[in-house]
Amino acid sequence: MEHKILTSMSAYGLNAKVSEHIKLGWKPIGSHKVVSVNHQLQFSGMQHKRTLIENEYSQTMTKK
Repeated sequence: MEHKILTSMSAYGLNAKVSEHIKLGWKPIGSHKVVSVNHQLQFSGMQHKRTLIENEYSQTMTKK
């Protein structure tokens, strides 16, 4: 049995990868995961303006 973890920086990208692998005989195991990989605080002087957050989406796949 083979295992593979697919990752993408967007939900759309992960969905495309999962769909392609399903066509090739792979099956998802469990649920997808989302992990915050980068938090960037942006300031103007001493005032906090916004926080940019980058997420990584992943899905474990298996094939017999």
